Amino acid sequence: MALALVALAVVTLGACGSAAVTREDVIARGDAICSSALRSIRATAPPAQGAGSLAALASYLQRVLPIVDKEAAELRALPRPASGRATLKRYIAAVTGSAAEYGALAAAAARGDRSASDAALAALRADQASALALQYGLTQCAGTAGTGVT
Repeated sequence: MALALVALAVVTLGACGSAAVTREDVIARGDAICSSALRSIRATAPPAQGAGSLAALASYLQRVLPIVDKEAAELRALPRPASGRATLKRYIAAVTGSAAEYGALAAAAARGDRSASDAALAALRADQASALALQYGLTQCAGTAGTGVT
């Protein structure tokens, strides 16, 4: 009998905290993730203006890439409420693609490959993540794509 009461208490307490996640919850969590990433990126000194050196860019991206990757992973882990799910899914796919492009840019810069670096930069400039963030309501995520590498 005591075991049954404990089991009932666990189920009851578990049900109390299991409210459905709303779009507003996801927006608050997503904006917090993006704000944190942006603060970390801004705290990382960018390459000197006009340096133009792929080695300097590679060094900078070596410090920024883990921040970008962490942000993308945390955004991928967000729950997907029914409201706006398709837009959120497209946004997260765009962020994941951006993280991959930052990785490609870092690798190209480390190799000294100007052509591949230019292609990765062009892909980042054409990225739709900011527009999709705004469409979903993630205002803090709309500007985080910029790392000073443009």
